[in-house]
Formats: sequence, C-alpha cells, structure tokens
Amino acid sequence: MQRRHTALALVLALVALVSWFPREALHRRVELLGHQEWVTTDPDTLYHVRRVERALAEGGAVAAFDERLNAPEGSAIPWPPYYTQLVSALLAPFAPADDNQRRAWVEPAVASFACAFSVLGSLLVALAAYVLVGPPLRVLAALIAGLLHAFSPVAVAYGKLGNGDHHAFVSLLALALLVCLSRALTSTSLEDPRRALRWGIASGAVAGVAVGAWVASTLYIVQAQLVLGLAVIAHSRRPRAGLAALGLAFHLTALLALAPALAASPWRESTPWSVVNLSWFHAAFLVAGALVFAPLLALRAPSPVLRAWPLIVLASLLAAAGAAVSLDTAWARGVREGFAWASRTDAFMARIGESRRLIGEGAGDAVFTDLGYGAALLPLALGWMLWSAWRERCLVLALWGVAALVLAVQSASQARFAEALSAPMAVVLAWALARALQRLKLATARPASALATAAVLVALTLLAQWPTLDKLVQRVGGGRASGPSERPAMLGARLACDWIAQQPQLAPGESVLASWSHGHAIEWAAQRASVATNFGSYVGERGFSAPARFFLREDEASAIALLDEHRARFVLVDGDLPGTLNTLIEHGAPERRERYVGGGAERGGMVRPEWFLTLGARALFDGYLGPRGVDGAPFEHLRLVWVAPIRDAGRPLRSPRDFAPAAMVWERVPGALVEARGASGEELGLEFELVFPVADKALRWRASARADELGVARVRVPYATDGAFGEGRARSRLRYRFGARSGELDIAESAVRSGGVIALPTR
Repeated sequence: MQRRHTALALVLALVALVSWFPREALHRRVELLGHQEWVTTDPDTLYHVRRVERALAEGGAVAAFDERLNAPEGSAIPWPPYYTQLVSALLAPFAPADDNQRRAWVEPAVASFACAFSVLGSLLVALAAYVLVGPPLRVLAALIAGLLHAFSPVAVAYGKLGNGDHHAFVSLLALALLVCLSRALTSTSLEDPRRALRWGIASGAVAGVAVGAWVASTLYIVQAQLVLGLAVIAHSRRPRAGLAALGLAFHLTALLALAPALAASPWRESTPWSVVNLSWFHAAFLVAGALVFAPLLALRAPSPVLRAWPLIVLASLLAAAGAAVSLDTAWARGVREGFAWASRTDAFMARIGESRRLIGEGAGDAVFTDLGYGAALLPLALGWMLWSAWRERCLVLALWGVAALVLAVQSASQARFAEALSAPMAVVLAWALARALQRLKLATARPASALATAAVLVALTLLAQWPTLDKLVQRVGGGRASGPSERPAMLGARLACDWIAQQPQLAPGESVLASWSHGHAIEWAAQRASVATNFGSYVGERGFSAPARFFLREDEASAIALLDEHRARFVLVDGDLPGTLNTLIEHGAPERRERYVGGGAERGGMVRPEWFLTLGARALFDGYLGPRGVDGAPFEHLRLVWVAPIRDAGRPLRSPRDFAPAAMVWERVPGALVEARGASGEELGLEFELVFPVADKALRWRASARADELGVARVRVPYATDGAFGEGRARSRLRYRFGARSGELDIAESAVRSGGVIALPTR
C-alpha cells in the first residue's frame, strides 16, 4: 500500500512539473515599454482583467452591466459571474490599494490563473485514470494520461501563462464533474441511497458552478444526463435504491449552486429564455431534469409505470423538441438560438477562430495540431470503451465514453471544445492502453521488461504530442514559436490603446471604433467604450456590424455619421485589416463581395482595385486612394494622430519595402475650413508635410478645390500647424496657391476642433 501511494505521489509530482513547463515556456507574456509588469494581448483575458479589477475596486461586487460595451448604449455582460468572483476573491488580500498600482498588478495576476487551473487539470486527469484503470496498471495509466494532457497542444494553448480566460477553469470543473459522477455511478453507490445522495450533491455543486462560470457548460450537464438516462433505463428493469436520490440531488443542487448567478443575471429580463445567456431556461432545464427522477422515489417494481418510465421520458423530450422547432415562442426561439450557437450556423460564431473546424472542409491537419497525434487512436479507444461499457453494463465506462464522444463530435465543428475534450480523451486513451497491455499479458511481465515497456510507452506518448514538443524545441532553442499574441497588429493595437488612455476625454462616453478583436483592449487598456468586441452580436447587432460598415464605406460623410452615432472619437486601424476583408464584407456589405473580392472564394480571393476606395483601405494609405501615392482627396474629418513604432513585415503597402505600421489611430475632428474668394473656376491648392517622429513616419498632405460660380473655394483641413496633434506635428506652415496668389497659412488647433473658418488673404 505504501509503495503504491509513493509511486502515485511521484507520478503526480512529475505530471505537475511537466504540465507547468510548456505552459511557462510557451507563454503569452508581452513586455512593452511604459509598463511596470508584463501584459497580455489575448482579448478574452483582457476583459476578465477589466471585470476582476472592477470587482476589486467596487468591494467585491461583480458587475452585470458594462457601459463600455456596445457604445453608446452599454450592454449586459454575457459571462456569468462565478469565475470573476473566484479570481477576485483570491486576489483581494494581495491587491494594492492604489488604483494605478492595482491596474499594473492585476493584469499579469489574472493572466496567470489559467496556467494554475490547467496544471490542476493534468493532475486530475492522472488521478481519474488511476481510479478508472485500477490495479495492476493504474500507476502507468495515471502517468500516460497525465503526460497526454500536460503536453496536449490545445490544453497548453488555453493554459499557458498570459492567458487568463475561463476555459481552463471550466474544463477543470467538467473533469471534476466526471470524477464525481464516476463515484456516483458505481454499483456500490447506486445501491446505497445515502452514498448516492452525497455524490449527487457533489456532482450537482460542480455542475452549477460550471454553468455559473460559462453558460455553455450546460453541455456537460447534458452529457451527464445522457448517462443518467441509461441508468433510468436499467432501473426500469432492475431498480437501484440510490438512483432517484442521485438524480434529484444532482439537478437540485446544481440549481441551488446556480441560483445566485441566475438571480444576478440581467438576461432574465431582456431575453428570459435564452440558452446562450444565463436565463430562466437554465432553471427550467434543471427542474425538468429533477422531474425525471422524482417519480422514481414512489415507483416500485413490478410497477408497469416504472417499466414504461423511460418511454414516457423519451416521449416528453420528443414533444419538447418538436415544440422548440415549430413554435414561435420566446423559449422556443431561445432553444433554436442555442443550437445555432453550438452548430456554427450563428452568423457571428461561424467566423471566429474558436469556431473553426477540426475535421472537414478546410480543416487540414487541425485535429492533430490541436489534439496531438493520439487523436488518430481516439475512435478505436472510444469504440472499445463504449463496447466494454455495454458488455460489462458499466455506467462509469459509459460516462467517460459518452463525454469523450460528445466533445469529439462538438470539437469536429468547433475548435473551442477541443480543450475540454483533451482531458477525457487522455483518460480514454490511457484506459485503452492499459486494457491492451492486459490483453497482451504485459501487465504481469518481469520488472525489467515492464520498466522497458513503460519507458517505450512514455516515449510514444510524448511523440504523440509532437506539435507541442516542436514548439518547445523552437522556443527553448532560441527560435520563435510564434503565437497570436506576437502578431504585430495585436502589439500595435495594445500600444495604441495605451496611448489613447493618456488622452483627456473631450466628451463623456466617447468611444473607439476598431475591429471587434480589439474591443476588450479598448475597454481595459484605452479605458474607453468600444463599439464592437468579440462578444459579437450578443451585446448589440448594430454595434457589432459598425466597424465592418465603417471600413467598407466609400464616402466619408456617411462614415462620419456612423462614428457620431456611436460617439466614436478615435478609429483604430491595424495592419491585419486586409486579411479580415471577407469577414468585413459578410457583416458590413455582403452585396458588394464581387466588387471588392475576385475569384469568388469564400475564404480568400484577390482584392479588386475598388477596395482601395473604401475608408479602411484609405486609412492604411494615409487617407488617400490606392497604393500608388497621393491620389484623390484626403480625409476631411479624420486625421492621423498616432502611428505604431512597429512595422508589419508581412504587409507591404506601396512597395515591397514599404511595410504597413502595425496600427494607426485616426481622430474624428470637425476640421478647419480654409476659404478663398476669387474668380469662378480657380483652383485652391493646399499642401504641407506632417511627421510622426516616434514612428519615423512622414507624409505629405495635399488637397484642392475649385471655386464655385460665386468664386468661393473651400477646403477642409483636419490638421493644425500651431502645435502637436497627438504624436504628429506639421513640419511647416500650410502652403497655399489660389490663382496667382500663393503663400503660407497657420491652422490653429482651436479652428480644427471647432470647425472654424480661416479666410485666405486677399493678397
């Protein structure tokens, strides 16, 4: 006994160490000038940082509404509060009292939690395999399962330092739910009502907290219900004294654990039957689950109702499904919305990276890069486990098999579920390996032979996770295992947000318009309201489509009207904008796809010249048209105020050596109106040079207009010459030419901000 415990302790220590190492080595920490601590560019992490910091500043209360979302209206926050409550409670005793110090401290603190939860997940995977496999191979199974999860590419991606998203925590809870239910579904527990009750309460508490941390955790409850449904079928033929207590305790405890989050959810009023956001649907869902088991307390064999009970439950479910499909009621629409989210048919979900396919058209080898090469053996291992569960009438094996199967199917169409799959997949593969060794009589081999076999299996396990090992070799060896956080556009956008935060607000509630991937950086780092975020259309459809509509506008007037609608003072443009063209078209102007993209390809195609007429393209080219230089009229109400000191070597503009800045910030201003009077038809030409010393960028601004029939020519100038505008300044006074007259003018910043008129000297 002592030797076995020592071996398990050594395995767990090893698993913890090797799980931490890739999450540390492949970190998402970013060192930026002007920051006391490292920062992160992961969008979801940044919103968790903002929400936790608000809770720390507001005495621990977790806000349900955020005025910085969906400018100018604000929005209810889609995420339930439990993850924020946990993280803020753990950090509160150590948080600095000073606001500025706390802001610098809280970002790396929050961005480190996923690593801790992911390492705990590796340990729990090892323990789960240890218990499921049993002697004599349980220690080896624990080691194999723990290593598989420790080096799982997708688990490392979600659990690396610098990622503070809630998914590692939720996956830990999903795994804990499987472990608790594994104890609840043993024959011993099902025959003992008190034991079943205890494990039902434990399982329900975990499930309720999981949904209170991420609403889509409802899927994990569905997995449990599928296996509990099998238990109900078996109960109708051979009653188990503890099943009713287990089912009732599970659902009612989950409801009780979820109740505080449900009571605080603002979605109960706005969308009371939403599946995607926490609503009355989830309470009704858990109550309905409890109602399946309540009659079992009274039904006794050989009752005909007991034998027919599974069919009664199935008929009720089919009737509810039919109503959800056919009825036009609030709860039916909510259910359909949930299925659209889960199946990628939702317009927003279908386009984000986490919704990419792992298997199918366009997926390539994504299933292996995310899950490792052990995924190739998962169908065989899973089939063997489910067949064994049927043959042995083992609900515990059925539980793990069903969980892995459901998550595998879901991951095939949505990569976000691959991280949740990595844990049960590791357990299933370790179980299948142990069974195979027993079949081959290797479990009873001599110690030397057994040790050699174990060493070979460990080596094969590590090779199965080669995508992670390859990145580790590159990173440790001095190479660059690039991650999303290192893209120039993300770094440039973060620097832009830091700069915006330093600018005094000119009006309450002013916002920043940018691609939705930068929304949470705007809310946290820029300390401004965002127009769109990766919360998508769930917090406001018009706000979500606003960046796409703005960047595809071809006339400045309507684009400025859109900025004014959302109180947007700044526009953040990053070097990745051309790569998002298809997404912009889908949400901003689907009828103009053929105008901007040639080749008819959904996920690519050649950019047509007409795209350079859009405001997004012009913003990349200093406000002018096309890549050839100064063409057409410049912006009248937008001025360039900040340019990132980072260039994107993958985005050449006018020439192969003219790399796009990683990001730029444009400011909406009324613009000074230069007015000249002379003969009709005379041309007023204005020109001066602008420089941005920090970014080592210079540009020539020029504009012209002809005098009307009254002899009046007017040109709007968004730049001042009497001082700096953001990080830019004019190198000289404004030069003008009008007919035979020429000279220089000063443009006051006050005139630019007020829209004042500056008359050209008559001589």
